[in-house]
Amino acid sequence: MTSWDLSLLHQINTAWSHPVLDWLMPALSAIEAWLPLIIVVVLLTAWRGGKRSRIMLLCLGIAVGIGDGVISNTLKKTIGRVRPRDAMADVIVRDLGTASPAFMRLFETPVKRMSEPRSETRGKSFPSSHTVNMFAAATVIACFYRRAGMLMYLLAAAIAYSRIYCGAHWPSDIPPSMALGVLVGLGVVGVAKRISRRGLPSPR
Repeated sequence: MTSWDLSLLHQINTAWSHPVLDWLMPALSAIEAWLPLIIVVVLLTAWRGGKRSRIMLLCLGIAVGIGDGVISNTLKKTIGRVRPRDAMADVIVRDLGTASPAFMRLFETPVKRMSEPRSETRGKSFPSSHTVNMFAAATVIACFYRRAGMLMYLLAAAIAYSRIYCGAHWPSDIPPSMALGVLVGLGVVGVAKRISRRGLPSPR
């Protein structure tokens, strides 16, 4: 790791910590805990949003599927970068408490522990799937609804930051993961425009 990578990891993971962030950052990282809300929002959008929204949801699903299932999965296996919490001692590992169903984890006391180096030589640190997926989703949404897309970019950035705060990713994992997400989102919308006879509606 480069010196700036180690230094920034220490700042975000340790020096810039706060009790509120100790809950908020793991909560943002725990996508599965938000799944019921996500499903409700998707269903309402598909029902009430009209053709534009349904096309957006289709593009969004394809973009996340490609970003997560193809690009992130392939690069993680190919590059094999070890996560900071597995590579170093004294990284603070943060997570939500255990509960079932998953959304109940949001109401549990956050868990903190110090990392312990493992003997693993390969891992899944690069790219950050959370970051790729969220920036792909934000890009697709922004192509259809600019204001909603800007809000999604802010949420995506917060989730990307949370991955460093929780000790799951190196700071240098994040910018390329953001770029990959944006490229996937633009690519999917671009292809959708090409195969649409009438063309997709302009963002509003």
